[in-house]
Amino acid sequence: MPRVAIIILNWNGWADTIECIDSIHQFSNSDYDIILVDNHSSDGSIENIRRYCEGAGEIGPPDNSSIHLFEVPEDEIERHAFDHASYERLEPCCRLILIKNNENYGYARGNNIGIKFALYVLKSEYILILNNDVIITDKEMLGKLTEAVNRNARIGAVSPVLRSTTGEIQRTCTGNIPGFLDFIFVYTFIGQRLFRENRILKRHFNYDYSFEQPKEFGVLGGSCILFRSQTLTDVGLFDENTFLYWEEYIIGRKLAERGWKLLLNPETGAVHKGESCIKNLNLKSWARYWSTKSELYYIENYAALNPVKRSIIRFALLLETTLALCDTVLKGNESKFDRVYELKIISVLLGSSAKDPSESPGELVG
Repeated sequence: MPRVAIIILNWNGWADTIECIDSIHQFSNSDYDIILVDNHSSDGSIENIRRYCEGAGEIGPPDNSSIHLFEVPEDEIERHAFDHASYERLEPCCRLILIKNNENYGYARGNNIGIKFALYVLKSEYILILNNDVIITDKEMLGKLTEAVNRNARIGAVSPVLRSTTGEIQRTCTGNIPGFLDFIFVYTFIGQRLFRENRILKRHFNYDYSFEQPKEFGVLGGSCILFRSQTLTDVGLFDENTFLYWEEYIIGRKLAERGWKLLLNPETGAVHKGESCIKNLNLKSWARYWSTKSELYYIENYAALNPVKRSIIRFALLLETTLALCDTVLKGNESKFDRVYELKIISVLLGSSAKDPSESPGELVG
């Protein structure tokens, strides 16, 4: 089997992360590496992960064995001061690489740090980006994904089918490059609340697809996606101008421009809890803030839309945020929205540019 680096990004979600890692150890593929990137967690994640590796946590390593934890501070990554000899002597299920970031860099930069380690230190042939709230249910998944990506030399990435914890297929694991109407009817309350299951939304998430045969898509969900290493180096990794959300649309655009194809392989699957950290920490408005900034960045830098269409999208987002703000006034502490962040969203939407996130993410999540 080819060597696969599995990148898991953790931020204040150690329980999900440990469950994810524990599920990985069932893989029949004997040549994988787990690179856990901690985005400067403040919930004791690193301490709990150490306890897990020592076998002292509620969930322990397989067969009650210990896991050797190779801790790499972010500042030392470029020096490549890594004990390859000790690492390679251990079985994949008995070793774990932990990169400790100095700040919370978000999805794109956080994953890029792990990807660079995989590319330049481990020399990995394939890279699996895996959300920490994904549970592996198929021990042959890595083999099926690498086999699928090699069926065509231009397939740059492949994903399994993702299901919810109740067994339902998550259609958001496939998508298309969004056009103007998608921004209105798929990514605002107009489509999500007023016109549920509208035709544009169904087309965007491929409701005509039965999930029975492999199929190429413009976008694959970023929760579980296997890349050729060559593909990622060709497109320059993830765009670090986004902190959270819209990364899969940007990478889909970049891959398409370079002639790479994206494939969904229904022969294998995994369970995706879905934004566990956001839900557990009650960060709905915080997430909406970063999603809005990333969406505007995508529109300005990757979407071929004229100024009028861009203004209409901003207006729809502004209306949505105004309603959320009204909800905070009417319901007070019982509202699922946060007044401070809804006001921040309005400020962003009324601003002249969203090209470069101006605030330090670390300050917002402390």
